[in-house]
Amino acid sequence: MLVIDASAFASWAFPDEDTDRVSQALIRIMAEEESATSAAIFPLEALHAAGRALARGRFTPGAHQHVLRLLSRLPVALAPMRVSPLEFWSWAQSLQLSSYDASYLKLAVDLKAPLVTMDEALVRACRQLDHPFISDLS
Repeated sequence: MLVIDASAFASWAFPDEDTDRVSQALIRIMAEEESATSAAIFPLEALHAAGRALARGRFTPGAHQHVLRLLSRLPVALAPMRVSPLEFWSWAQSLQLSSYDASYLKLAVDLKAPLVTMDEALVRACRQLDHPFISDLS
């Protein structure tokens, strides 16, 4: 079981990204060799990133449609947040994470599953908690 965040999806799906470990993890998920879950906000964040990339001319409308098809076919279960907002806010702040980013890490911690991410703040927080992660960041 892996937990993925939107930055991991973007690094794999966007044509101008170049990652290795994260791409391999997402390929295993797409081939259903590895199961994956994510925070309920995952598809919205991934759509937002793809829309911003299109608006900035980072890729063509055809590439954008390809990314949306990949997102639609990615077999990822979405998990609801099961913690009080006050408790969650305090936890996120203690790790210096946005609420969005903290939702991915909280899920990974709760499931005792590695977090697949290309987000520097999440990598730092994983290290702080001594939680396993997969990233191409040093």
